[in-house]
Amino acid sequence: MKRKRETCMMAKWIMGLMIASLASLAHAQDTRQHFAVAPTQPAELFPLSAVRLLSESQLSAAVNANREYLLALEPDRLLAPFLREAGLEPKAESYGNWESSGLDGHTGGHYLSALSLMVAAGADTSDGELNRRLDYMLDELERCQNADGGGYIGGVPGSRELWTKVAAGDTGAVWNKWVPWYNVHKSFAGLRDAYLVANKEKGRKLLVRLGDWCVRVTADLSDDQMQSMLNNEYGGMNEVMADIYSITGDKKYLKTAARFNHRAVFDPLIAHQDRLTGLHANTQIPKIIGMERIAALIGDPREHDGARFFWDTVSKNRCVAFGGNSVREHFHPSDNFIELLKDREGPETCNTYNMLRLTEQLFTADPKAVYADFYERAFFNHIISAINLDKPGYVYFTPIRPQHYRVYSQPENCFWCCVGTGMENPGRYGQFIYAKANDGVYVNLFIASELQVNDRFAIRQQTAFPYESVTRLEMKLKQPQELTLYLRHPEWVKTRQLTVKVNGQPVAVESTPSSYAAVRRLWKQGDVVEVELPMHTRVERLPDGSDWVALLHGPIVLASPTGTKDLPGSFADGARMGHVANGPMVPLDEVPVFFATDQELPRHVVRDPSGKPLHFRVKDVVSPDSPGGISLKPFLSLHEQRYQMYFELTSPEKMSALKEQRAEEDRTRATREAATIDQITIGEQQPEVEHDFKGEDTETGMHEGRKWRHGSIIQYTLNTRGEKAAELEVTYWGGDSGRAFDIFAGGTKIASQELTGDQPGKFISIRYPIPAMAFADAKDHTLTVKFIATKWLAGGLYDVRLMKPTR
Repeated sequence: MKRKRETCMMAKWIMGLMIASLASLAHAQDTRQHFAVAPTQPAELFPLSAVRLLSESQLSAAVNANREYLLALEPDRLLAPFLREAGLEPKAESYGNWESSGLDGHTGGHYLSALSLMVAAGADTSDGELNRRLDYMLDELERCQNADGGGYIGGVPGSRELWTKVAAGDTGAVWNKWVPWYNVHKSFAGLRDAYLVANKEKGRKLLVRLGDWCVRVTADLSDDQMQSMLNNEYGGMNEVMADIYSITGDKKYLKTAARFNHRAVFDPLIAHQDRLTGLHANTQIPKIIGMERIAALIGDPREHDGARFFWDTVSKNRCVAFGGNSVREHFHPSDNFIELLKDREGPETCNTYNMLRLTEQLFTADPKAVYADFYERAFFNHIISAINLDKPGYVYFTPIRPQHYRVYSQPENCFWCCVGTGMENPGRYGQFIYAKANDGVYVNLFIASELQVNDRFAIRQQTAFPYESVTRLEMKLKQPQELTLYLRHPEWVKTRQLTVKVNGQPVAVESTPSSYAAVRRLWKQGDVVEVELPMHTRVERLPDGSDWVALLHGPIVLASPTGTKDLPGSFADGARMGHVANGPMVPLDEVPVFFATDQELPRHVVRDPSGKPLHFRVKDVVSPDSPGGISLKPFLSLHEQRYQMYFELTSPEKMSALKEQRAEEDRTRATREAATIDQITIGEQQPEVEHDFKGEDTETGMHEGRKWRHGSIIQYTLNTRGEKAAELEVTYWGGDSGRAFDIFAGGTKIASQELTGDQPGKFISIRYPIPAMAFADAKDHTLTVKFIATKWLAGGLYDVRLMKPTR
């Protein structure tokens, strides 16, 4: 009888929940209504319109800064590339920077998404200006689509010629443009978000017609042609085409989506093989989002397992303490983080934006706390920290090199990829705080907010987390309702230390770190749940196990502010690589280290005398000795200054031996940088785009931890920076053989090089004097360098740089 009553009660509860869903408030409308096909999964994220950040939330300032940035942009300037490619007269001049150098239009797609997200999140202006701009953008893009006649919407320069070639089978044409599928993906994603997030019916119409265009362009391509083309970055084209299938139910879109699955990347993941080293990181993550989206729609366990393996591999083996990954945009060896530690180009914010989107999808398929733990870490320490609140701007690279700094975008000057995702992030802050369970609600993040579950039930969460270690959830119900509240027990709260009270009375819960504490009861109006989340200071090594460590208190990464002097370019101009913090790097032999083990170090971290929350000092183990120790603050609060996030654990004996070695390494590096006029990081996307890479029959790969490129023709354009004399320095692998090629500078042949394999086991660098006549042909301070094979291949090239002449 008891089981029968429970079954009856559950049936009534489920029926009540279904009725409540049908009668939901307009602003908490279930987005499932937009889909003809939707997977049944154990968890579902609430629509953004159902979650509101409270005004006291620390995130509100970031939302306000984002709104200010969005309003500083002019829609007609963002629309100019789309009108140009549609054969219409632009109403304003295109923006500069990436918007006028080949990636024209990508920001417009991000802007559609950002406006949609902010409107849905209730973050519009009081007079609805963001919503008005969204409608205007859609109206103008409709004009473009109608003028094109084929359904296309995009700003890729020379669009008509490019896509005609691709449709005819010349898939190599994509390499003559700057990642065109990636660019068009932003249009797809913006239109999708306008429909699914902001409920704009016109967004659906434009999206489906754009999807039809994509189907036609790829219809006659063979599988080999498609797979070859997918070596060029294509964003999440598989995801958005799968979304169109989900919206329409038409399987032609699903078929096209699957054709964008990059087998060279996917198949090793399905086989649980990590072959990510050397790959451009943010090229891969959106592919995997699409991989998981398709797997969910068709119920493919193998593809889902591959996506999960990718997430496990990146989050556990390739991420630093704040949740970011990669160096100079590429995955480095997972067993060696030294290049990331030394470099000025640390993890890219776009990577983390996309890792969180993947995390959301994997959580809905399998709602485990491990996903929420990673989300919290990356959200608080990277995403929130990557927007400047006082002078709104977004961060591209976050170096972990000790005592370096970051660069912020400016609305008139900067149109990087991380500007696009940066303007989307604040509108998404409410996305993962809560999730629907089959029998209740997951509380994933501790953020002051209110969730409207349906028109009869809301949850109001009040907290100053992470500046306090408690959160309170108040139930707001029109009538009592039975359900389970799943409260996350974070991985940083020790066993038996998470405590729960309901209306002031302790409640027994069974949970362990990285799990959920389930509290099921008949909830009534005004019930209050109080959750204590004791935080402790802990040490975390880099994933390679080296002696470089970060300090965290709870989930919050602590860093030492190290000054505001010498921060050139911290607010970027329109320079192509202005997102890189190119100021001087502090030599590693001069930064503080700790004479302690990882077990001993937490005992030397004490509360700062100021008494401010999450402010600490490290005492007694710092070298060079610092009276009073060194200050630690939440990294998310440090802006416009140098900082140290990672510290080396060592001993006086080890330090004595290392100090001179590091000083010599830094002197060598500094001397080489001073002599370098311009340099290309071979095989890496942004540096090669910056240097106008062109080639024939080229390939790129990784050897001994360094990227190479070879081919029948390889060409780059270098900046002479006004110099009238220089030498070309090229690095090769000494074991390469059977290759010969001529080298040209500015149209003048400067050398013939043959690689004979006579210096195996090491890299060799050769300098070639450049004659004055080559500089005479240089225009606008640029010099074209070309390698043409005369026997088999030109290269492999590992490094190419223009150097001041040796004396």
